[in-house]
Amino acid sequence: MRVFTRWDEVSTTDETNQLLSQLALVLTKRISNETLRLELINRLTALDLEFLCTYEPDYGSLSTYDCLTVRQITALWSKRSDIRLAVDRREVAVRKFIESEELCRMTNVAWRERAAGRFSLPRGVESKLFRAQRKISSILGDVPSFSDLKIRFGPGATTQVKKQKAHPRRKLSQELACSEDMIPILQSVLEEVPLWVDFLGHTFREGGDLVTVSSHIHDGKLVFVPKSAKTDRPVVVEPSLNTMFQAGIGDHIAARLRTRGIDIRDQRRNQIAARSGSIDGSLATLDLSSASDTISKELVFDLLPYEWADLLSHLRTSSVSYQGTSYRMEKFSSMGNGFTFPLETLIFYALACSCVKEVDEQIVSVYGDDIIVPTYAYDDLVELLRVTGFVPNTAKSFSCGPFRESCGHDYHRGINIRPCYVKGPLAGYDLFRLHNFLWRQGDHDLASFLADFIGPQIRIYGPDGYGDGHLLGDHQLRPHGRNYGWSGYTFETFTFRSVKELAVLPGDRVFPFYSTYVSGSDRSSDEPVASLKKWAVAEAARSRQSLQHRYIKGHLETTLPGVKSYNRIKIYVLD
Repeated sequence: MRVFTRWDEVSTTDETNQLLSQLALVLTKRISNETLRLELINRLTALDLEFLCTYEPDYGSLSTYDCLTVRQITALWSKRSDIRLAVDRREVAVRKFIESEELCRMTNVAWRERAAGRFSLPRGVESKLFRAQRKISSILGDVPSFSDLKIRFGPGATTQVKKQKAHPRRKLSQELACSEDMIPILQSVLEEVPLWVDFLGHTFREGGDLVTVSSHIHDGKLVFVPKSAKTDRPVVVEPSLNTMFQAGIGDHIAARLRTRGIDIRDQRRNQIAARSGSIDGSLATLDLSSASDTISKELVFDLLPYEWADLLSHLRTSSVSYQGTSYRMEKFSSMGNGFTFPLETLIFYALACSCVKEVDEQIVSVYGDDIIVPTYAYDDLVELLRVTGFVPNTAKSFSCGPFRESCGHDYHRGINIRPCYVKGPLAGYDLFRLHNFLWRQGDHDLASFLADFIGPQIRIYGPDGYGDGHLLGDHQLRPHGRNYGWSGYTFETFTFRSVKELAVLPGDRVFPFYSTYVSGSDRSSDEPVASLKKWAVAEAARSRQSLQHRYIKGHLETTLPGVKSYNRIKIYVLD
């Protein structure tokens, strides 16, 4: 096995398997359950990847330490994108996407039949749905005007800009593009970005006509990204105009949820509730399979006030292209849509509240498809979710026993047994991260075992709390500037170097307006801000300059997604 001499050096899959097998065998020998210990030793010796990627411990029969150890062993393999099982990850993901579409189609058909009065659900289910409708209506309130939204680009790709180049300057440099769904409201949408429209040369006057943009109607692009050793994850890449307003309405929904104590900026509420449930069993945690891919269109129109459902429907992208073929989606939205996560949180929160006593609604906690309810409501909620077209993941949902998981924390009798995952071939920074994880757990022997594979030229140490760019352990801070009156210390750490782009882009003419508007919009605040339209028009009038002449000379530096090499830096601390 190699000794890493660079922080970003990457080993081969075989080298990674060799090192992780050694680490896993050491861990396996610590398991007190003899039957499980012997089986894991045999599986590791044979490098049975299928078993190592899919095995789940029996949380009810194992001790907390055994559960922690087994999960750490399987975490070395289960999310690896570089290993090959006897399955085609892309094929599995495509098949699951098709299955989700079929499930949404069946739900849509059933809900249309229900709306036509040709069948009805059991009275108990109907009453829960009515209660969920009222809950959603009270949370959302009135539909906001576009000028009330904090419209913005998201961090991801669009149908015109790849992820590697995803930056507002690039997106503002493209021709206007939207989905077919947005055409009925396109006039109102473009009125919010008049300077961008003017910059692109469209004839536009507020309240007037604009030249046709039919040549720039885009389908979404269905793409798949690595998720685990077993499957990929489907994502729909959206047109640029859709992304701006999806993000704006998503932020608005998120702000309305915060009025009920559901904050999707913070996972701690779910994590604390999961720990409590693992101790006394009073709370159950639920997880769903392909949650965002099973939100059917008819369900959204049934649960949300019509004005809200209609607005969201116009902002979505209902057609996607994959391998040269266009498909009309049965789902309402998927990952890649800026309002999907707030919307699914809203729907699952309302459905969960409809299954509990009103006095217990404040106990309900939802973050995306991570749902926590009083244990007594678990069975009712599972039934309701199935009726509404969702698929509870029973393997990752817990209503009894000593284990609960939610939002990246996994608790067994109140102790967090979340492991450290390896997601690809080992790189130097992975060793640092894994070493520090073990050190924080008090497993200094295994941490030292990993440190032996880190060359002396990059084996630097520092204090905890400053990331994993250095190793934790015995370290001595160096006094800094004592002769000049400084009282602090320094240590060295590695940090990724961002990808920078130096270029002159057409969108640089409008980017100053956009960036100033966005930087003045505090998305952590629920206070309304001036619309981009109002701000930009006022700024243009104040400056008395045509946007066409607001050209920035020279090269602007843009930070792009991804990393390029790394830096070794010093950090100054007081103690």
